[in-house]
Amino acid sequence: MENEVQTEGEAKKGGNKTLYIVIIVLLLLVNGIVAYFLFTDNQARKSAESQNVTLSSQVKAVTDTLDAKKAELETLKGVDAGKDSAIASQINEIEKQEQQIKSAQASGHMNAVELKKAKEMIVQYEASIADMKKQIDQLTAEKQQLTNQNQKLSTDLTTEKQTTAQLSDQNKGLSKKVELGSLLQLKNIMVEGISKKKNGKESVEKKIKKVESLRVTFETGDNKVLEPGNVSLYMRVINPKGETVSQADQGSGTLKLAGTDQTVQYTKEIPIDWAQANKKMIVYWGSEIKSPGTYKVEIYQSGYAIGLGQVEFK
Repeated sequence: MENEVQTEGEAKKGGNKTLYIVIIVLLLLVNGIVAYFLFTDNQARKSAESQNVTLSSQVKAVTDTLDAKKAELETLKGVDAGKDSAIASQINEIEKQEQQIKSAQASGHMNAVELKKAKEMIVQYEASIADMKKQIDQLTAEKQQLTNQNQKLSTDLTTEKQTTAQLSDQNKGLSKKVELGSLLQLKNIMVEGISKKKNGKESVEKKIKKVESLRVTFETGDNKVLEPGNVSLYMRVINPKGETVSQADQGSGTLKLAGTDQTVQYTKEIPIDWAQANKKMIVYWGSEIKSPGTYKVEIYQSGYAIGLGQVEFK
């Protein structure tokens, strides 16, 4: 009886021991599962963090590249006005692309697929920029060639102008010599006051109240340079007050002095039928010879004074 009791006690103890073992095994199994999930979650978190770091690095690389392309485009502005519009449009597209990338990153939607698209766009930008640079470089080379040609033309034109100016100066000098050589060298100029007697003879007077007119005589001298034909001389009578005596209805007018813009009045035109030989000329003037004093007579040809005489009346 005692042995049977002990056997039941031992059986009870053995059952408890088995239960404990099962519980321990279950606990170990639960702990293992929990540990596995914790480890897996930790690894996943580390992987996600690593991917985020890599993604952020790639995003920065992409945006930096876009900034570089934008800066490269900025340097092309102003080189060719015809390309500025296309350059501005390209810069605008790059800025839109950057903004999309930054917005996607901020919202957490940026992923490898989006980055791939951005990188593909960068390749397109690079090709477009390279093409623009090629066109601009070609245009710059053409402009430089034109500039060089224009500089050469300008140099040639300057040289031609200098040569022309020298020839012009020489021609002017020759023309001046011919012009001066064509001037008459008047001689024996005499200015007198006269009156006419009843028999028609002229009498030289010294008193102004007897003077009826001025008589101006001179000789032209020989000149083989001046071409034969009609030659006009101009006589200027200046009264004692320094005024030019003139009467429009008697042929008085104005003449331009050679080498200046100045004009002066003349009293009378003296036409000559020139034959390249010495001629003795007599010219009369009778108006406004009333005041005593000195009367000067100047004779002009082609704006040059070629003769001077004077007379004084009491």
